[in-house]
Amino acid sequence: MLRRAIALDGHYAYAFRMLGHVLSQTGRHPAARIALQRARELDPLYAMHHALSAQLAFQARDFDAALEHARHSLDVDPNFWPGYHQLAQVQQQRGEMDAALAAANTASRLSGGNSKAVSLQAYLLATTGCGNEARSILTALEQTATARYVPPYAIALGYLLLQWVDAMFQWLERAYDARDVHLVFGPVDPKWDPYRGERRFEDVMSRCGFTR
Repeated sequence: MLRRAIALDGHYAYAFRMLGHVLSQTGRHPAARIALQRARELDPLYAMHHALSAQLAFQARDFDAALEHARHSLDVDPNFWPGYHQLAQVQQQRGEMDAALAAANTASRLSGGNSKAVSLQAYLLATTGCGNEARSILTALEQTATARYVPPYAIALGYLLLQWVDAMFQWLERAYDARDVHLVFGPVDPKWDPYRGERRFEDVMSRCGFTR
């Protein structure tokens, strides 16, 4: 359908952006890069095109390109919290932990406590040895989840580097039961690399239809 939309209107930036997203989630990173490049060409002042380009480069393990795209998204909109989110996760992969945590804190603040930003904040706190603080954040997210919907995937990701493996898999299973859309990141997000080949993780990915 996305290719059909592009065939009908070759200037439809949204279709190129979403095509790039789909291609990246299925591991077709070079084609995804081309699609997002076209989206940026068509609408260079839309911050999400740059932020999603950062996500796709991150998933392709091209951390230099991810950093550049994340910074471009903030050039377009200095208060765009997904840009800080992208900046934080790529800086963590580059070993720039202080900068990563500062960016994650900004993303959490600007997003008004979006669960995706908060879980990354906990994830980064865990990597810097602040396990108790990370656990407190996750406990608060769990409490919030009793009153309103919080994507279970966000909580599972928060437990990832705390190495609370049983809790992580419990929330990953809840994500599957809830049909949490964020599970689509499981096959490609570098943060899950330590668990690739692990039976419980691969079982969830298989039940989602992401692996054969």
